[in-house]
Amino acid sequence: MSATITFDPDAFLATFPEFASSTSPARCTLMFGLASGAILDNTGAGPVQDSNVLTNLFYLLVAHLLLIFGTADAPIGDNRPPGRLSSATEGTITNAFEYQIPQGSSMSAWFNQTKYGAMYWMATAPYRSARYFASGNSGIGRAQAYDSVPFYLPGGV
Repeated sequence: MSATITFDPDAFLATFPEFASSTSPARCTLMFGLASGAILDNTGAGPVQDSNVLTNLFYLLVAHLLLIFGTADAPIGDNRPPGRLSSATEGTITNAFEYQIPQGSSMSAWFNQTKYGAMYWMATAPYRSARYFASGNSGIGRAQAYDSVPFYLPGGV
């Protein structure tokens, strides 16, 4: 069984009404294209095999990307700073925002810049871990997520 979805921007905007007044369906579809091309597999060969789960993950990604890149279709965007507010001052108005660029192997800082990205990161934890299943006590098994070729562990399991 392989899961793929067809993105429905109207259903996304109904699910996340906070974007409905500032975002067009075309902008949502663009963000879905970015998400499916660079972040989450929508070919049916990825580790997420439930289409309902895949839809929810894509919705979270689209919401995250809309906040990172802006919700407006205008060339200038909606003038929202990327990232999360890290400090603020009221007298003479000072504020600072954190925009994390992924470095190394952890993408968590980039995802944790928005509440939608943080939820996506938590929801995908089971899919980012290797799951090894041994065949009996032989030490020979397979990685279930990608159904790779069996391999040998010296000394058994």
